[in-house]
Amino acid sequence: MRRFLLICIMTAVMLTGCSKKLETENAETTAYEGYYTTIDGTARFQDSSLYYTVSGSMARMKDGTYRYYVFIDNAQIAMYDIAVMIVEDDIPYSNSKKMMPNIGVLDETKFSMIPNQSYPEGGFVKGIALSGESEKPSVKLEMLVEWKDKTKEKTNREFLAFNLTPDGFDTSKSVREAAE
Repeated sequence: MRRFLLICIMTAVMLTGCSKKLETENAETTAYEGYYTTIDGTARFQDSSLYYTVSGSMARMKDGTYRYYVFIDNAQIAMYDIAVMIVEDDIPYSNSKKMMPNIGVLDETKFSMIPNQSYPEGGFVKGIALSGESEKPSVKLEMLVEWKDKTKEKTNREFLAFNLTPDGFDTSKSVREAAE
């Protein structure tokens, strides 16, 4: 009887733990999908920001694919709890076969940028880098950058779009053409 009771208690504890893990995974998936579909549904994009600097680079890998990097740094204002997500080549969420580059969306770690300050141990970083892979030498990137003000009451969002090649940002097309 004791053994049966012990087995029942252990089973209940394990099921509760699995349920909490599943709830967390569902919340993360919902957040990821929400950011993704927000970018996908946006019609107006910028090619730069007044609040930070965006730069990028792309390199060809030995296997013939390309790895790209997008850097956000040089904050001009205090930006707290930053979340960034990039969607490649207008791929709809339902057709996406890979995780798109993001930070602050799925992870609990929060990063903030304050002009001329850096304290990585406290979550205050000088810049943020995201990377992804592409099979093509040119990739269209649409990006959502979200942050809170210092009171953490107001949320700001900016949508940026650009084409990235091994030579850097392709500015031969306007951002509006790149987003269409």
